[in-house]
Amino acid sequence: MTSELTFTRVTPADRETLEGLVRDYYAYDGHDYVEAEQGPALDLVCQGAANSLAWLIHGGGELAGYLILTTGFSVEYGGTDGFIDELHLVEAFRGRGLGAHVMDFAEKAGRQAGIRYLHLEVEIHNARARRLYDGRGYVDSERTLMSKRLVE
Repeated sequence: MTSELTFTRVTPADRETLEGLVRDYYAYDGHDYVEAEQGPALDLVCQGAANSLAWLIHGGGELAGYLILTTGFSVEYGGTDGFIDELHLVEAFRGRGLGAHVMDFAEKAGRQAGIRYLHLEVEIHNARARRLYDGRGYVDSERTLMSKRLVE
């Protein structure tokens, strides 16, 4: 089953496809897609921004989803750390055990990028994803992720 997924780095030509997937993901998770906010970020991702790695995921020749890793730096975590910023499989590919294959790929790509620790966040209501991450050794940091807008 895992061999049915392929990962292709996102290019500028994939911008429209990626946006469609992001919109699908946000609708699935109950978030608004705001063109003025996410649009410029997707432009940077598709142009290969230095702190992002992005792939389209295909299965059996069909578009299955996407993955975006971002990199940062943390003294606490010993240098370069990373974040699974977005991971989404479209409905037809959910519930088939493919999330583990995507995570294998994400972790391998992270190691190749020099990421020492890989972080992720999961929606409280997404018990299936939480089980996947727990089973792979991801632990609740017992911290709260807090955010503040700095640029309007």
